Amino acid sequence: MAVPELSLTEQRVVLLVAAGRSTREIATAVGLDEQTVGWHLARARRKIERVSALQRRLDGELDTRQR
Repeated sequence: MAVPELSLTEQRVVLLVAAGRSTREIATAVGLDEQTVGWHLARARRKIERVSALQRRLDGELDTRQR
């Protein structure tokens, strides 16, 4: 499974969310409407969840091999 990369816009949006910005503030900062910001957040969340699932599988595999 390939590790999905966040687009530049997804990265900016995620960083602004992490900084505590509202969707409206993010939309203004990146020059998008709020619905588009939500779309980028949803895509970023799916990608991050896939990476997290991959990490859990790798951790489980490493634990199994170390026993």
